[in-house]
Amino acid sequence: MACRSGGRSRRLVRAKSFGTLVVVLLLSAGAVSARVVTDQTGRRVNLPDHPHRLLSIAPSITETLFELGLGDRLVGDTDYCDYPPQAKALPHVGALLNPSLEKIVALKPDLVVGTDEANRRETADQLERLGIPLYGVTAHTVEGTIQSLEDLGHVLDWDQPTQKLVASLRARVAAVDRQVQGQPRPKVLFVVQYRPLITAGRQTFISDVIQRAGGVSISNDLMTEWPHMGLEEVLKRAPDVILFPQTDAFAPSLDEFQKLAGWRDMAAVKNHRLYFVSETIMRPSPRLIDALEELAGILHPGVK
Repeated sequence: MACRSGGRSRRLVRAKSFGTLVVVLLLSAGAVSARVVTDQTGRRVNLPDHPHRLLSIAPSITETLFELGLGDRLVGDTDYCDYPPQAKALPHVGALLNPSLEKIVALKPDLVVGTDEANRRETADQLERLGIPLYGVTAHTVEGTIQSLEDLGHVLDWDQPTQKLVASLRARVAAVDRQVQGQPRPKVLFVVQYRPLITAGRQTFISDVIQRAGGVSISNDLMTEWPHMGLEEVLKRAPDVILFPQTDAFAPSLDEFQKLAGWRDMAAVKNHRLYFVSETIMRPSPRLIDALEELAGILHPGVK
């Protein structure tokens, strides 16, 4: 009985501590100069004029902030933020879909940054009720990724370094455009997961990277972001090239697909046109341009 009572006491203390943090944050928020802006998801956000305690709830945002030279402003990120290596050392607030509100409040950010793809609208609403602004960005294309970077730099009063990075990224994209111009466009299957087979639909940045790199995604007519496809349908669409993300979660070697039923009948498999691509293609951050250059080299080897 005493043990149960002690457990309730500890929970009460934790609840009071959490409540105190919320009150302190709400009171201090009123003293900070702020402006009302509309974020990229269409939400109106009460944004601090000079946000300096940032918290990222998406790996692509964490990468972007470090790339901009704003890593020293980050007070926390998620369990999945693993690049650059410094991101792993930051306090983590949990998963993308359900970050810990208590941990977020304890870190006292003056701005949380997330994305419409990685995070839920409910998280933004919950933080708003706690007096913590969340600025959401969207990036569903290569150009959209660059634009979201540009917008974020403006929001964070970091225009000059951001514009320098944006100019560099756009120059690299233009170089790829010249590289693939007039080249034949191979049909590409991108495998997000192979069992069951999940690919990238039309409205994803992955599909856009394939297009910009001089290929044609065989799932480009599918409107859902991450559609399932049967192997029979893949055979009908006859991809020339099959791409797999180079991640720890992907188990088979490329040689194994030569033996797998269904896969071994595909022309791309018979012709040994299967490739791992780096994990940079999985996140709409500045490193997405690395993926674009890598993929252009795979689809059009020898072309400069």
